[in-house]
Parts: sequence; structure tokens; C-alpha cells
Amino acid sequence: MQRKQATGIDTRMMLPVYAGLFGIICQLFLPWISIPVLRYSRLKQAYSIFGMDACIDAVQQCIQTGGKLPMELLTPSEEAMLRGVGQAVFLAGLLVAAALLGSVVMVFWKRSKSVAAVRIAAALQLVWTVAQFVLVLCVNLFFNERMGRSSSFETLTIHSYVQLTSWVYAQMFAAIAICAAAGRLLRVDTEVRPERYVERTMQEDRRIGKRTWAAMGLIVIAIPLVIFFGIYFLNDRSSVFIGLCIVCLAMLPFAMVFENRRPQARELLLIAVMAAIAVVGRWAFFMVPQFKPTAAIVIIAGIGLGSEAGFLTGAMAGFVSNFLFGQGPWTPWQMFAFGIIGFFAGLLFPPKKKREKKGLHLLALCTYGGLSVLVIYGLVMDFSSVITAVGTFNGKMLLARIISGFPFNVIHAVATVIFLFFLASPMERKLNRIKKKYGLMEV
Repeated sequence: MQRKQATGIDTRMMLPVYAGLFGIICQLFLPWISIPVLRYSRLKQAYSIFGMDACIDAVQQCIQTGGKLPMELLTPSEEAMLRGVGQAVFLAGLLVAAALLGSVVMVFWKRSKSVAAVRIAAALQLVWTVAQFVLVLCVNLFFNERMGRSSSFETLTIHSYVQLTSWVYAQMFAAIAICAAAGRLLRVDTEVRPERYVERTMQEDRRIGKRTWAAMGLIVIAIPLVIFFGIYFLNDRSSVFIGLCIVCLAMLPFAMVFENRRPQARELLLIAVMAAIAVVGRWAFFMVPQFKPTAAIVIIAGIGLGSEAGFLTGAMAGFVSNFLFGQGPWTPWQMFAFGIIGFFAGLLFPPKKKREKKGLHLLALCTYGGLSVLVIYGLVMDFSSVITAVGTFNGKMLLARIISGFPFNVIHAVATVIFLFFLASPMERKLNRIKKKYGLMEV
């Protein structure tokens, strides 16, 4: 392994280090709770573990000035109780940060013998995040009781007065991942025999039966759950965080392609280039509403590189392009819509060396492109606009949104057909030539 990357430590071993440093930064420098109603009183709404006294003072000030907290001022005993909880939060946060720092030091000092220390630190971080969930739940129950407000699922999640920021969820996911994978990540004594292109076979690279079904289940079930998690638990306030979660989930099916071998850098680079082309294509036609080549590029990527790569290309295109067009609650939905179009394109039009009836293939491809954009992308985005607007499903609003958005969806579908007609054949030839020349994957 190139003498452990010529620095004495393997690249995989750095993942627990990065996770530990990320946890320390979250604990010490980033806000962990938010009180959205305080913004109506022009008060700071997010607080770190160092700012609990300031948070309590802001709550009292919001109540006193007739803000969005319709209740009596906190009594001295209640205020003292909350300040005591704040001190406990501060001490627990420092303890977790110290444990994470210790695990980072142990990784560099003991290398593969630091598995137990890393898992203990990750377990403490996980317990700490669960404790934060319980703490915020108790505070919201306390506020609801003081206001005479019923405690239901919605009043304790999307409409709650105290909410966790996305950094807490990120810490929880990181802790779970490190606990599960610490042993494998820190086991660096295994030497891997280099794989040559001539040793690879089409049969090895084409094993996609059960793997593709697993990928489809992950895409159709897990990613929508993440999106709804962002709606109901993050109140649509962390679209970038949800987008990053979707990108990570999109990479899992793609990683299944390499379950029995290590990916070559040029394979990953090809997908990155296709995603970049999709982003640039969307930006190049920004002056024409809905007339974009993004869906066409994603479909071509799915056909040329496989269904898993098609989904990853679509998700990345939607996420990165919105840094130019604007991030918002619509970003995760666009990522999912573009990704699912690329995934189904790879299933319906698997890569082939030769296509006997190119005319019929192009006709079927253009038909799929138009219908998928009109039906899949259009319905997903129309549904998302209703959910984002009212927080719940409303059939009449959805029907009105479909009717009002139909002309725009038709323009998008026509644009996809046009771009596929002119770009599909030459780009497929280029992708096939690159794969043949460099011995890249056939999925």
C-alpha cells in the first residue's frame, strides 16, 4: 500500500480522525439548538453549548416583549433549573469533545490498536446526541404545558419551540458509522494485490442482479425518508445538510458496483465529469426557463455508466447546480427526481457494445426522456411544492399545482427530447470509446 501512503498512516485510518475532528468542531463551535420563534423578536435564535445563559435571557426577553412565546415569565426556580441544565449541557459537551480528541490522538499513537478508544468515543458521542433529543423533548413538553398547548407529533417536531440544529443529526450519523466501521477502517495490515486491467472480465463487472434490487430499495425507500425527515424534524431549515445526506446515500448503491474490487480513479472521474457537464448545461441555459439539458445528460450517464452511476450523477447535478441557482427546500426533491430518472434509464437501456436498430433505440430513448421528465420530475416537484407550502399533503392543492405547472413541465420535457436527439448518440460513442480504451466498468 505504498508504505501506508508514505506517511505511516493509511488513508482509511484518517476517516475516524476526520470524524473526531468534525465532532469536536460541532461540540465547541457550532450551534446545537435553535428557537425559531425568537427571530420574530429580533433575538438570536441559535445557541452553542457556551451560550445557554444567553438563550435563557433571550427567552425571558421574548416573553416580556410580547413575542411568539405566549406564556408567563419563567419563575426564579424554573430559571434556575434551566440554567442548571445549561451547565450540565456545557460539561457534557466538553467531556464528549475531550473523548473525541483522545480518540484522534490514539489513532496516531496506537494505529490499529486504537479501535476500542475510537468506538468508546463514538459511543459517547452517540449517547450525547440521544440525550440531546430527550432534553429538547422535555423542554418542549415543559413549554407546551405552560402555554396550555397540546403535545402531539407536529407540536413536538415541525412546530416545536425548541429544535435541534442539523449538526446534532450529523454527529449522530457520524458516530453510528464510526462505531460500525472502526475495526475495518483501522485494520491496515492487509496488503491488497494491485489489479490490472487485463485481469478484469465483463462477467465480474456485470454482476448486478441482487445488487441492483438492493440499490433500488435504498433509493426508493431511504432517500424519501431522509427528505421527509428534513421536512418534519428540521423544518426545511437545512436543505444543504439533507442534500449532503442524499449524496452519501446515492454513493452507497454506486459503491456496490465495486463490491469485489477497488475502483480506479478514472472511473470516478468519468462520473464527476458527467455531473459537471449536467451542472454547466443547466447554467448555460439559465436565461431560458425550464429549457435545460440536465435531465438529458443524466439519462445518458445512466445508459453509458449504469443505473447506480446515473442516480449519483443526477443527485450531484441537482445539488451542485443549486449553489448557482439557489439552495432551498426544493434541492433534495430535485436531487431525487434527477437521480431516479438516471437510475431508471440505466435499467431500461443497459450499456451494449452494438445496437442493431439505432433509430428505434434513439426513438425509445427520446420517448423515455420526455415522459420521465413530464411524469417523474414534474410530479415529484409539484408534490414537493405542496408539501413545502403547507407541511401536509393536500389533494386539491396538488391538482392545482399540476395544472398550473403543466406548461413548464412540457417545456422541460421537450427540451430533454431535443437534447437527447442531438447528444445521445455522439456522447454514447464517446463513453463507449473511453470505457474500451481504459478498461473501465461495464455495469
